[in-house]
Amino acid sequence: MLRNKNSDKIFIRDLALEMFVGIYDHEKKNKQTVIVNITVEVESNAEKKLSDISDVVSYEEITISIVELSKKKHYNLLEEFAEDISIICLNNNKSISAKITVDKPDIIESCSTVGVEIIRYNGRCNG
Repeated sequence: MLRNKNSDKIFIRDLALEMFVGIYDHEKKNKQTVIVNITVEVESNAEKKLSDISDVVSYEEITISIVELSKKKHYNLLEEFAEDISIICLNNNKSISAKITVDKPDIIESCSTVGVEIIRYNGRCNG
């Protein structure tokens, strides 16, 4: 289905975090590597000239907020961490949707990585 409006995307790839996450005792005592990938669909910049950071959704601000979030508490589930990331990504009224993938690469020996992926839409959008 074709969309009626243009949109742009910003992304954050392979943000590596050392954080407390998981339901097992050893996961509550030792930090684990978590890899975050994000794509945020934003209002289009088609035929515009942006000259100020306040005109766009800042991937730097999102990244800083996620790093701070990862240090605040132990997350039992990656799903909860991903949901909290989605709130950060959709906090800007220029954000339309966010796709968040959170991986734990070191948790299951026979896999390169395991994790969750969620897609969330800004409340003002029909999705």
